[in-house]
Amino acid sequence: METHPLVKKILFNQDQIDKRTNELAKEIESYYRDQKIKDNTVIIVGLLKGCVPFMANFIKYFNHECQTEYMVVSSYMGGTKTSGEPKINLDLNLSIKDKHVLIIEDIIDSGITLDYIKKYISFKGAKEVKIVTLLDKTEGRIAPIKSDWVGFEIKNEFVIGYGLDFDERLRNLPYVAVCDVEKLKTWKW
Repeated sequence: METHPLVKKILFNQDQIDKRTNELAKEIESYYRDQKIKDNTVIIVGLLKGCVPFMANFIKYFNHECQTEYMVVSSYMGGTKTSGEPKINLDLNLSIKDKHVLIIEDIIDSGITLDYIKKYISFKGAKEVKIVTLLDKTEGRIAPIKSDWVGFEIKNEFVIGYGLDFDERLRNLPYVAVCDVEKLKTWKW
C-alpha cells in the first residue's frame, strides 16, 4: 500500500499492531480469569469512532465472555487539540451496574475525555473500570488518568491512521503514522 501524502513517518505497521493487540488480549484475558465476575462476562466499552479498528482486532483475540457496547464522546471538534470539554453524544444502552467494564480507547492524549468517562461509568455503578489503549501519549497528559494496559507509548505528535483521524478523515490507514501538520495548513481534499 502506498503511504498517504500527509504521513510524515509510520510509527507502527499493521503487523506490529496485530502482534501487540494479541499480546494485550491474552494479558487482559488472564487478568479477568482471576477475577470473580458476575455471569463471567466483561462489558467492553469502545469509545467511538477511533476505537473501531483496535477494538475489532482486540475482541478477535479476547477469549473471555464479553458484551460489547459503545459510546460517542467528543472533545476535538475537528482540530488537532482537545477542546477540554468532553460531550457524550451517544450513551450506553445497557446497564453496567455491578459489572466489570473494560474501556477500549485508541489513544490517551490529554486524558480529559477518558478521565471524564471513567468517572461517569463508575458513577453509573460499575464494579470495576479498567482501560486498555492502543496508544499512550503521556507528554500531553493534563488529567490524572492512567491506562491499565498500553499497546504503545508515543511522543507528543499528532498521529493518524488505524482509527485516528483528522477531521473524520484518515481513520482507514492500516498503520499509525505521524501526520505532517505543516502540509495540513494548505491541504486540499
